Amino acid sequence: MRDLGADSLDAVELIMAIEEAFDIEIPDEEAEKMTTPAECVTAIQAKL
Repeated sequence: MRDLGADSLDAVELIMAIEEAFDIEIPDEEAEKMTTPAECVTAIQAKL
């Protein structure tokens, strides 16, 4: 989430919102590797 200027708390809140919105779970290890919006989209698509 560095591309968005997010700190660690922002990143956690964003991941939680994504999980809730798409009814998916993103493991912490995977979430830590997501540094760009494109990586978030790819992770979401892989879970759907």
